[in-house]
Amino acid sequence: MNKGTVRVLNALSLFSRKPSWGVTELSRELGCVKNSAFQALDTLMKEGYVVRDPSGQRYQLSHTVIHFAGDGEALDVRSLCHPYLVRLQELTGASVFLSIIVGRYNVCIENLQAPGVTVGYSPISQPIPLHAGAGSRLLLAYLQDDEIQRYIEIVGQLERVTPTTIVDPAALWDEVRLIRRVGFARGYEDFSTGATFLSFPVLGAVDRPLAAITIGGPINRFTRAVADGLLPAIRAIMSELNRHSGMFPAVPIIRF
Repeated sequence: MNKGTVRVLNALSLFSRKPSWGVTELSRELGCVKNSAFQALDTLMKEGYVVRDPSGQRYQLSHTVIHFAGDGEALDVRSLCHPYLVRLQELTGASVFLSIIVGRYNVCIENLQAPGVTVGYSPISQPIPLHAGAGSRLLLAYLQDDEIQRYIEIVGQLERVTPTTIVDPAALWDEVRLIRRVGFARGYEDFSTGATFLSFPVLGAVDRPLAAITIGGPINRFTRAVADGLLPAIRAIMSELNRHSGMFPAVPIIRF
């Protein structure tokens, strides 16, 4: 096996130690020049194993790797949240989804579909832009202001996924402030149509977003009135979960 291949494999293995790496620190860790570290990361990115984070300057594992191998931290989040996902589904009779931030996207890592008519949210591992859908906007809102602004600047024109997707930056900031004030996000059929969605934060250390739990059902059955009536019981379950989730390392601060 040649040195370049070994370097690529060693670079990939370092992501088991921490979630994101820059070229300079990776070169120090690998004991090589920065150009060689960049080439290793570039190879991993071209093959779909890593992605650039929202800053464009650091790298982290892609949703593809999480899908077929399972990031250790993501697996821990699943284990922590699974009993609560079951309780939320039993309470609401709706479908329940667990998702995390990967790069500039929201990625679903587990779902419990309600019996009967199901709702479209996102297949496991499919990346969703951080401004589209209740779970995405929830995760975005719990980042720091400078991180959100940088996301908007890097993305440029926000993608309109459905006619109701928020694509105006000022309107997105209004939505961020609303989510922070009420503590959850509503779906506006801005990623998946025909369904009502509510999304709640799972918070790690220092109130950084660890994951989002999204509850959804057909709009004619899981109406806004039904969802609002369930809010106190949902909040009680989420409060219990968040008393345990604070021990988990959360999404690292996005460096620019």
